[in-house]
Amino acid sequence: MRARWRRFAGLALCACCLPLALRLLLLGRSLEPMVLVNVIAQENLNDEDELIRTRSAVASAAARRDAGESYAGGYMADRSPGNVSYCRWQYGLPLSLSYLDQELIGSPESPAGAQNRVLPFVVRGEADTLPQVTLCSHASADQVYGIVELARRWEGPISLAVFAPGEDVGLAVRMLDRACRCEPAMSKVSVQLIFPRSRPAALTSSLQSIHRSDCAAVEVQHSAGRANGTERRRAGIAYPINVARNVARSLAPTQRVLVSDIELLPSERLASRFCAMLKGRSPKRAIAFVLPVFEVEAGERPPNNKRQLLAALRNGLAVYFHRFSCPHCQRFPGLTRWILRPDPGRVRPLIITRREYPHHRWEPIFIGTKHDPLYTEEMSWEGRQDKMSQVNISLQFPLEYPSLINATFSRFKMFEMCLMNYRLIILDGAFLVHTPGIKQLPQQQPQVSERQRAYERQNARIYQRVTRRLLKQYPANRRCKA
Repeated sequence: MRARWRRFAGLALCACCLPLALRLLLLGRSLEPMVLVNVIAQENLNDEDELIRTRSAVASAAARRDAGESYAGGYMADRSPGNVSYCRWQYGLPLSLSYLDQELIGSPESPAGAQNRVLPFVVRGEADTLPQVTLCSHASADQVYGIVELARRWEGPISLAVFAPGEDVGLAVRMLDRACRCEPAMSKVSVQLIFPRSRPAALTSSLQSIHRSDCAAVEVQHSAGRANGTERRRAGIAYPINVARNVARSLAPTQRVLVSDIELLPSERLASRFCAMLKGRSPKRAIAFVLPVFEVEAGERPPNNKRQLLAALRNGLAVYFHRFSCPHCQRFPGLTRWILRPDPGRVRPLIITRREYPHHRWEPIFIGTKHDPLYTEEMSWEGRQDKMSQVNISLQFPLEYPSLINATFSRFKMFEMCLMNYRLIILDGAFLVHTPGIKQLPQQQPQVSERQRAYERQNARIYQRVTRRLLKQYPANRRCKA
């Protein structure tokens, strides 16, 4: 009797609750996106202040873009260039340029300078009192102003290689002079100038307008970023990306170096915390310290530390680098473990691995030494290809995304390091983050010029030749793949 009564009561309760449940279900569907965001935020953000800051960042994204923060140096929009430069210029710069032919050098793989010449240390930065790890970066003349973002975040010395054919030198000097009068951290930046032998440096651009606008330099960057804004673009000159990388590294004032791109920003206190982890130990051969790389949505402020990065990841505002454009390029071993661990407040090792199968497509960015293998200088940016599928990536991305698939140009270096049995130590508590904007594969493939196809065919021939040379040079390792 009691069991029958309980069944009857249960059926009655279900009948009463069913209409209410249906109404809640329909309402829930209409509010699903809002509810989902709120639940994720509340479950994953233990710090209420962090949640408030995240929402505030989203709400103010449009305002920040209007203020010029989509450009490098946007944080200085309220400053005016000073009368004193924080940089030590050489060769009569920034007002004039005078040098002797014997002061020019070649690149590390071409010391005679068959194609490109290097004028070293047009700006000479401080190094002695800084953490002894040099950030080595590179840029074309229209990208130079991005150096201010690196300078204010990186504690150690910086070596910047600038490719500036002919009159592009004037544009590069104009941007650097603005940066040197606005950002005190530019005092630690050294600049190396690269130009083709056929187009020597020519300083013609005037600096008279340098003081008539603020330190954000939006108007200069906007003008330089146009399709015909530089001599390199107008003349169709290939960007020697690996020459620039090697030059920046070879002229670094320290033995430990981080070769990276100008759009990749380091986490806070990375250099000093890395040095603290090493405790004064001397560099060892065949060891590299890998930095995880991430990217954030457009309009988001790049995170300074792992706590902020984890908050962005949990809210869907950040992903690992190239997540949607080249998933295998930067998906590093131990990614899940790295994300699950909280911010340690210091730099420490996570795991030790190698760049072997099944991680042979991984192209890490790391702190190494000046004795590591060089980048293959024959490869040109315009002839880039997807190294794994041999599908032409240049069909998918225009030249204006220089860090989108830069991993292509380190493939031989990483292949050689694999054959040399390098150990890769992935670091926790340190990372790089791309300037805001998550890149996606375009819906339609743009047309490719015959000139660009010629570069691609040239790179394909170089790929075959260098691969054969490396296989002959080192003992065989079937787990290493180019």
